[in-house]
Amino acid sequence: MKHAVHFGAGNIGRGFIAPVLQDNDCEVIFVDVNTDIVNQINEQGQYTIKSLDINGFNKQKIKNIRAVHLEDTQKLNEVLLSADIVTTSVGPKFVEGIFEKVAMLDHKEEQVFIAFENMYRASSNTGSKIKSPNPNLKIIDAVVDKIVPPQPLMSLDVVVETYGSIILDDATELQPLDSSKIVSYKNYENEFYKKLWLLNGLHLKLAYYGLSKGNFYIDEIISSTEGREFAEQAVKSLSEAYYLFSKTDENLDDFGRTILDRFALPDIKDQVDRIARNPEIKFSKNERFEYPLRLLINNNKDVNTFRIVLDIIIHEDFPQVEGFSSFNKTVLKKGKTNIYSEFWEIGNYSDNYIERLGL
Repeated sequence: MKHAVHFGAGNIGRGFIAPVLQDNDCEVIFVDVNTDIVNQINEQGQYTIKSLDINGFNKQKIKNIRAVHLEDTQKLNEVLLSADIVTTSVGPKFVEGIFEKVAMLDHKEEQVFIAFENMYRASSNTGSKIKSPNPNLKIIDAVVDKIVPPQPLMSLDVVVETYGSIILDDATELQPLDSSKIVSYKNYENEFYKKLWLLNGLHLKLAYYGLSKGNFYIDEIISSTEGREFAEQAVKSLSEAYYLFSKTDENLDDFGRTILDRFALPDIKDQVDRIARNPEIKFSKNERFEYPLRLLINNNKDVNTFRIVLDIIIHEDFPQVEGFSSFNKTVLKKGKTNIYSEFWEIGNYSDNYIERLGL
């Protein structure tokens, strides 16, 4: 049996990464900064995952797990030195510190590091900043996709959607995980932007569309005729942007329908306020809204759903959304032309952007 050390015993770590690692014949050892979670894992040694989809739910018991506190340096180094795979789901800003702990150890056998983070090339970009003296440490990038709603604080049990995807970069010779219904090896660049635009970008659009309609959950938008039509139109335009980017003839019909089915799950309790948070990052240049919009405008394609969302954030106020008030004050209040020229840094925006999105 292989040994896997996973940093982050939160909802994604317990609800998605751990079962995938166990399916790959790995003993899973969690590392976390939360003393209560570490103690719970070591005392109980198991938990239940409830997976939801449009057909109902199923349950899976995760057993034979243990945990180490991040600050317990001696135990942490012991488990890292015996690990075949080291993975993370801690949030992008913490990956560098974790990688440094791994990279500075003298591991005698090959070890693979995978950052399962919602961040562009989280593994290799981190590895490029911190040069490991260990030639046995290998790095591979991953695109991870799983919706995990907010969970009760007192239980290790996790509720997740049934759908899950891990796509590993096929540009390397590494294959640390077996290919399966969940794990595959593909072109990283295409898969990252497919997920960022069609999933995260659609999520963002629906969140602000829902806020403007007084919706509380994403599924409420999909269940209405008007909301479903908006979502389908948004998927179509985001797919068109992906085709322009990837220059592939990949059929995205099933992928788009699957995303809408996932968002339609009422039991996920996908809050629009949560999805809409940190708008200054999500609406920024090269992100999930601006980048596909730019490709569509430059190629004279439909941008109606982008215009609708842009009008919503310009003309409405959402103080309940984390980060919106600051974004509104520093960017939105200055108007659309400021967004085009300053926030998105578009040099010659006047004709196309004003014509398609307005002043």
